[in-house]
Amino acid sequence: TSGLRLMREEERPYYRLAVKQAEAAHNIRATHPVFLYWVENPSAELFTFQDDGFKYFLLGCFCFSSLQLFAIVIAAAFIFPRMKS
Repeated sequence: TSGLRLMREEERPYYRLAVKQAEAAHNIRATHPVFLYWVENPSAELFTFQDDGFKYFLLGCFCFSSLQLFAIVIAAAFIFPRMKS
C-alpha cells in the first residue's frame, strides 16, 4: 500500500476542507499541504496512467493525420486544377 499525489482538481476542495477541519480541531497550521490518496498497487496505477496517455497520443496522431489527408484532398480537388488553367 502506498500513496500517490492527488492531481485531480475536482477532488481538491474536499481535501482542503479536511485540512481546514484538522487545523481547527488540533490547533495546527498547514501552509503547504501535500494531498495523497492511498492505493493498493501504485505501479499498476501508474501503468494505467501511461496506457491512457498512449491511447490519447495515438488518437491525436490519427486525428491529425486525418485532418492533413482531408486538407490534401481538398487542395488537390479544388486548388491544383485551377493552377493549370
